[in-house]
Parts: sequence; structure tokens; C-alpha cells
Amino acid sequence: MYVPSTEPSRDSTSYVHDLVQTAMSTGKGKNKVMHGAPQALIICSSALRVVELVKMLRVVTKRPVAKLFSRHIKIDTQKKMLEEGAVDVAVGTPNRVLRLLRDGDLKVNRLKLVAIDCWQDEKMRVVVDMDDTRSDLFAIWRDVLLPASKNPDYNFKLRLM
Repeated sequence: MYVPSTEPSRDSTSYVHDLVQTAMSTGKGKNKVMHGAPQALIICSSALRVVELVKMLRVVTKRPVAKLFSRHIKIDTQKKMLEEGAVDVAVGTPNRVLRLLRDGDLKVNRLKLVAIDCWQDEKMRVVVDMDDTRSDLFAIWRDVLLPASKNPDYNFKLRLM
């Protein structure tokens, strides 16, 4: 018996949209809404890329998509937003995501998807290549995601996109 895959096709024009929608549709009913705990976390190289993805992802969720970057948005404003409002999708730069994770304002206990956006900038660099983002990205993995992945209560997928 053929069972269709729940993973979106890599050839899809809206791969990001499909990937997040698939992650959010799995585990419904078990996923109690908690403030500061998104179901999908996307890490991007720049604030401009974050804004671009947030615009694309607004149709996926009824709740606001959290923009987590330091340009023009104070960290206290983002902490308050995470504390007071439920968030299904968060998109941010490695530095701001790491700060919010370390301060305990961004939580990983509801995560179903962690996506690393490998969009190339005009200099053909991706988030892993850039000196500004590489160390923070690896710190997120080493200090937060890797320990969480060893906890049987947490079940998230890591994707490069």
C-alpha cells in the first residue's frame, strides 16, 4: 500500500511555506499553546531575509509570525511579544535567536521544525559562511538544540533550506 510522504517536495516553488505548514499540521491536539514557544523556527542570515520570509509565512498561521532580529527592533520589545502572545512561527537571525534562547524568552519545547535558511546573498554567502553569523548559529546547535534533541519529550526536525 502506497502512503504519500508528508514531506514537501524540494522542487516546490513554495518550499518554505510547505515545510512550515507540514510541521505545524503534525501533532495537532498534543501541542498546547505556550507563550514564547513556536512550532517552527527559521534561522536566516540577515534582517532583510527575515522580513522576506515573514511576509511569505503570514498565510500559514493565524497568529503573528515572530520577527527576531536586531535591526530597528529592541530586544525588550521582542521579549514582551514572546511573553504576552502565542507564536507558531519564529524567523530570526542567529545572534538574536541565541540571545532570546539563552535568556529563556524563546523556548524549544514545542518545536516541530528548525530550518536553517541557506539563501545566498549578493556575495554568494550563506548563513554558515558568514563570520557574523557562523559562531552564533553553531552555539544555538551546541548549547540548545543538541541537548534538546536528546530529550525524548522533544521531537523536532532540522532542515537546511
